Amino acid sequence: MSAAPSLRRRLLGFMLLPAIAAFSPIVALPVVVRIAGDAGWASAIAGESIGTFAAIAIGWGWATIGPALISIAADDDERARLYRESIVVRLLIAVVALPALGVVCWFIASPGSEWLTILMGAQGALIALSFTWFSAGVGDPRTIVIFDAVPRLVANIAAAGLVLVTGVVVLYPLAGIAVTLIGTGIFTIRLLRRHPGPWPGRRDLPRLLRSTLPVALNDAGLSGYSSVPAPVVNVTSPASAAAGYATADKMLKLGQFIPMTLANALQSWIGEAHGAHRGRRMGIALLLAAGTGLLGWAGLALVGPWLTSAYLGAAAGAPFDILLVMGLVFFFFSVRTAVARLILFPAGQAGPVMRATLIATVLGIPLMIGLGIAWGPVGAALGYAFTEGAATLLLARRCLRVLRELRHAPSEAPS
Repeated sequence: MSAAPSLRRRLLGFMLLPAIAAFSPIVALPVVVRIAGDAGWASAIAGESIGTFAAIAIGWGWATIGPALISIAADDDERARLYRESIVVRLLIAVVALPALGVVCWFIASPGSEWLTILMGAQGALIALSFTWFSAGVGDPRTIVIFDAVPRLVANIAAAGLVLVTGVVVLYPLAGIAVTLIGTGIFTIRLLRRHPGPWPGRRDLPRLLRSTLPVALNDAGLSGYSSVPAPVVNVTSPASAAAGYATADKMLKLGQFIPMTLANALQSWIGEAHGAHRGRRMGIALLLAAGTGLLGWAGLALVGPWLTSAYLGAAAGAPFDILLVMGLVFFFFSVRTAVARLILFPAGQAGPVMRATLIATVLGIPLMIGLGIAWGPVGAALGYAFTEGAATLLLARRCLRVLRELRHAPSEAPS
């Protein structure tokens, strides 16, 4: 099978229908924005940002490293064993993380928007329990479409109608929570019935927590700095300015699905090659990621201001200056995702990736807070761009080293 048709199939299978479903929240956003108001909308996105951070803690690295572990597993029974281990770890952390999330969201919410903020946070956090990383590892986009993508699209359409009729805006996050729990529950029961086996015991927990700790710390750093700007802006800026930033942040987060799914689509395509051939595929993946980043930057800056104002209303529209900076964030995110997931993780460089992320986080979070207080939403966005750029540039040398080493390696698979 030639590389080009294989690559096209992976890109279409993993990106087309799931991408449509990932953008399905857009269906409900105009209704949510208008009924929640500027303060409620800004609080909702702040809660979602806190939920994203909680999701990283609950996921404990499985969404990042899990697809690679599943793709190289010896058989379906071993894959089921890995999935059972992930369930135990994620549920135990969720028991601690979700109550803490509720308290934080309550305190950062605008008056009257507390439950909306908490439920938006819970919706973002519970994504960590999803099964989609497992399907990415086995190269099965169809299951994602059936149990997650299409139900999420239908739920968002239904939620938009119900919110419009009833004025109860919390129905929007409740719909997302239901899709995650029901879809993942059905998938999990089906998988484990086909491949039964023993569950991890208490003595296994330290080993399981250590096994993905470097990746979990890396993800925590990434999520930590990406979750900071929206709450900072919500607390320090007027509601009208915070609403515009919230919209820009939402557009960025929706767009980030594309480079993440691109990495999922290319993971097994790169993994099936060896030596110099693998290096060439990594180079192609890096070019695709950079091109995706440039297109996303242009789209956010040039189309975003008009689109958000026309679709969500002038009060919630994202300003050009903020979207221009968010486009730069998107570019760095796209490149860094490819470098980490497709080049450095397969080369056994999880430790250096974690260190680069933590360095960028330590430098970037104070900068985001300081610039956010001094310059408002634009300052917070500039601090975000600096942090994402630093995390990317700190990985550049190791990325080039891995590609150079592979260029001189034999292309045959090891015997």
